[in-house]
Amino acid sequence: MESELGIPLKRRGGKAGGGWRRLLRRRVPLLRWLPRYDRVSALADLVAGITLGLTLVPQSIAYASLANLPVQYGLYSSFVGTMLYVVLGTVKEVSIGPTSLMALFTLQICRGLPVEFVVLLTFLSGCVVLIMGLLRLGFLVELISPSVTSGFTSATAIIIVAAQLKGLLGLSFTAESVGDNIRLIVTKWDDVRPADAALGAVCCSVLLLLRKLKDVRVRSERLSRVLWLVSISRNALVVLAASSFAYLTHHPHQPPLFKLSGRVEPGLPRLSAPPFSASLDNSTVTFVDMVHTLGSAVIMMPIVMVLANIAIAKAFSAGGRVDATQEMVTLGLCNMAGSLVHAMPTCGAFTRSAVSHSSGVRTPAAGLYSGIITLLALIFLTQYFYFIPKACLSSVLICAVIFMVDLRIVFRLWRTDRQELAVLALTFCVSVARTVELAVLAGALGSLAVLLRQLMRPAVSVCALKTSAGEVVRVRAALGVLYVSAELLARRVARAAHAAAPRPVLLDCQHHAMLDYAAVKMLERMIKKFKTDEQLLIIYNVPEEHLQRYSELEGVDARSLRATSVAAALASVAHDADESVTLLTGTERAHDAHDDHDAHDPLV
Repeated sequence: MESELGIPLKRRGGKAGGGWRRLLRRRVPLLRWLPRYDRVSALADLVAGITLGLTLVPQSIAYASLANLPVQYGLYSSFVGTMLYVVLGTVKEVSIGPTSLMALFTLQICRGLPVEFVVLLTFLSGCVVLIMGLLRLGFLVELISPSVTSGFTSATAIIIVAAQLKGLLGLSFTAESVGDNIRLIVTKWDDVRPADAALGAVCCSVLLLLRKLKDVRVRSERLSRVLWLVSISRNALVVLAASSFAYLTHHPHQPPLFKLSGRVEPGLPRLSAPPFSASLDNSTVTFVDMVHTLGSAVIMMPIVMVLANIAIAKAFSAGGRVDATQEMVTLGLCNMAGSLVHAMPTCGAFTRSAVSHSSGVRTPAAGLYSGIITLLALIFLTQYFYFIPKACLSSVLICAVIFMVDLRIVFRLWRTDRQELAVLALTFCVSVARTVELAVLAGALGSLAVLLRQLMRPAVSVCALKTSAGEVVRVRAALGVLYVSAELLARRVARAAHAAAPRPVLLDCQHHAMLDYAAVKMLERMIKKFKTDEQLLIIYNVPEEHLQRYSELEGVDARSLRATSVAAALASVAHDADESVTLLTGTERAHDAHDDHDAHDPLV
């Protein structure tokens, strides 16, 4: 007797608890690794957790700034997910928290809206992701191809860089697109603050230099470890140095030298239910109105969330195997719990996951230590966050996302698959011109259109062969035969038959993994036409799963269907069963079936 999950409810001994224990261990991964947890693993996780915390705190502050939220909301978003993932997470490197993609998404959706909308978006996104996980809808993410992912990731980096240039130059304005940012920067060039621009240039230079520090080869293992630690802690070090300089040069009775982050709400966030109403334009909006205002983002945000999180989990999991259901359930619960402490939407971050991996993390417990560091920062350091220069935060963001622009895939797709390159370009352009959520939808539809076009216009090869029994013509379609391509294959076979008459025509079904009713009817008409014209049609090399359907076709020689070569197919229909046929020579020409100008081919 089994449950719906396929887990035995009873063992031979009659105990019903074994299945539940197995289910609990599967859905609470902590129970799998905690019994084997030792001091060595604890020390490794402590080092990785502290290192991750030094990366997480400055990034969270910067991402809150990117989302146009007060600094503390970035920190509110960075401890619940990391701690909850310790219990429910399956990939030790994944770090749940604010990311550049989620921050940019939040900015585009909630621009000009009260912070209650951001918190509600976090809660609703978590609910949708949880439902997706419970319904095992992870396969939907696979409809989004790597080209789409690369396109909107690269576009996100460009959008963030363009949006942060104003902070780097000490300017203040509101812009909704890359073009608006560039235009307003040019218009307000006379208002550029030299001190902020200089600080931004210095921070960017130091961040890029420290990024390469870990690649410096030294003989001393200890020194190499120190250089590595300094390199991956570069964001914290630069923010600390810039804040200290701003603090030392600050005078209470004079304007600050740099634009500063301003007052940060001290202490831990207040625990409360997600807001189901908000004040907007001196009126109270209801939950329904808030959801209507958020619109399609309630669906698109969770999809992008899951896409990013599972992609990172696959990148760092052993063998690339990921329990997508568990990851979605965990991500949904992390966002739902985060909304209770006023968090912005969160998911896994590739940069922080890479830091955990390079730090030698052993288990998800590292997230506990990084979460504690964030809590300590909220309790003891918020008064000092006032002095963080905005130009420094802009530098951190720019240097973090600029390497997300993937140029290598563009050159690779140019050489190998220009249709996928077109999908990438479509996603990139829609992201930059409109929004990331619309770009993901457009890219997914573009990928499906490319796939449909390949099914509708499969490549068909026509091959003239010489055998000991005479010349024959072989026709082979590269994909399965479906209603969208059946008539096209029929036309190509008819052309080949007309050009080759009265020679036999062999239809190679090796790649006919897909066969529907329309294709079967087409084959029936084709067989009748060949019979009427008194020309031999041999169908051979049929996949095992379709043998039954092909053998039911009237006029088909069942002996040829299992033949796997031209010689065997011809021998199977020979008048003398002992007659052997030998393939002497053949020259194959492959043609893309969407090209109807085949006059250059004497067989077609």
